[in-house]
Amino acid sequence: MADAERIAHPQPESEGVRAHRPRLTSGLSVRAKAVLAAAGTVAFAIALCMLALVLALQHNLRDSADLDARNAAVAIKGQLGKTRAMPQRAYIIAPGAVTIKDASGRTVTTHTTPTDATSQGPTGLSDLPAEPAEPVEAVEAGQPYSVSVSPSTTSVNSATGLLLRQAAPAAAGLVLFVAGLTWLLVGRALRPVAAMRQEFTEITERDLHRRVPVPRARDEIHRLARTMNATLDRLHRAMTRQRQFVADASHELRSPIAAVRAQLELALTRPSRTDWPAAVHKALRDTDRLQTVASDLLLLARLDAQEAPPKAAVDLGALAAEEVRRHPGALTMDQPTTAGDQSTTAPSQSPKSGDHLTKTRAQDPPAVVTGSRVQLSRLLTNLADNARRHTRTAVSITVAVRGGTVELAVDDDGPGIPEGDRERVFERFTRLDDARARQDGGTGLGLAIANDIAHAHGGTLTVLTSPRGGARLLLRLPRAA
Repeated sequence: MADAERIAHPQPESEGVRAHRPRLTSGLSVRAKAVLAAAGTVAFAIALCMLALVLALQHNLRDSADLDARNAAVAIKGQLGKTRAMPQRAYIIAPGAVTIKDASGRTVTTHTTPTDATSQGPTGLSDLPAEPAEPVEAVEAGQPYSVSVSPSTTSVNSATGLLLRQAAPAAAGLVLFVAGLTWLLVGRALRPVAAMRQEFTEITERDLHRRVPVPRARDEIHRLARTMNATLDRLHRAMTRQRQFVADASHELRSPIAAVRAQLELALTRPSRTDWPAAVHKALRDTDRLQTVASDLLLLARLDAQEAPPKAAVDLGALAAEEVRRHPGALTMDQPTTAGDQSTTAPSQSPKSGDHLTKTRAQDPPAVVTGSRVQLSRLLTNLADNARRHTRTAVSITVAVRGGTVELAVDDDGPGIPEGDRERVFERFTRLDDARARQDGGTGLGLAIANDIAHAHGGTLTVLTSPRGGARLLLRLPRAA
């Protein structure tokens, strides 16, 4: 019984099922949908026009029928007036839709329908002979009568039917013509889309240099093709950078591994004459380099994944002070100048023995930003290490707050970076001519990592000319609210 009730009263569908129910036109192509829309619109417009035309025609014909009936009533009234000069009983010739009643309300004349509508005159009266073909009620002279004439609807019905019979085939032909024309025009317009789809399905990761054809017409399909080609350009560049990055990483990892292997094989060939502590130290240095490259690659992979850095308040001034304390004698911290709004530093003064850190002024606002303390510390370390490898004397670090931006500048007095290479130095595994030697300790990833960290925190990292004559690496980050 319960099963029967469930069958008789099925459970209502859930909202999710109803929401995913396919529409009637979901299986149709864009071409078919356009044809249906065009044909339906034209058919609806024709129907409205036909309805308006029929209503206007019927209104005019009814007005004409009312006028004819009014004229007929006036003519009959004239006939009734003429009977006073005739004998006591006379005959009145009237159209079939006329009713004459006496003073008591009795109908004295019944209707007589003319057999031929064309026999009616301009007044609507019959042009029959004086003696009627059929007997009619006689009226008496001198008596009051009321005359009523009903308008004829024959002409209205005939004209409406004729209009519909003549206009329906023309309307159907017009709808078919519009549907066929829409089918051809939409098919011609979508022909480039088919070519683009065919080309796009054949593009794989091995031939990203191919592009979809761009139609000549400056329309939406033209813009779609340009957008698709621009996307393919970005994918091609990204794939090229990825392949180059993998090749450079393999080369960087292979070099220390090959060095360790060569040292160990050489030591094994002459075990009695090998200085094992020195060999182990050399292997450890290459292992350290290998570990550095591996950690840099891991950090770059995390940055490429665009993981949002933790939202914590970080004082860049405190980070810079910690970095200076880790490298006494090699780094100094300068105060920003107050003149103007430019990122310049005061000339570095010779620090006293054991004191290479200049305290920031108490009235300066705190240089606090929002982000990851670990990543920002790594950024500052990379900038300082890069400057220390190229400076002649010492590296100065400046932290300043300018409006809603915190600026950190790292200056050196080395050879500087040419303007043509100031964008290229942020590419991965990039070494300039004077830094090609690996004994300098650089992997070519330091500035690339620093630039990625800056962008991940909503900032920028640029290369300028230092007032000290070398290079200035300027970091700009939004200040924490």
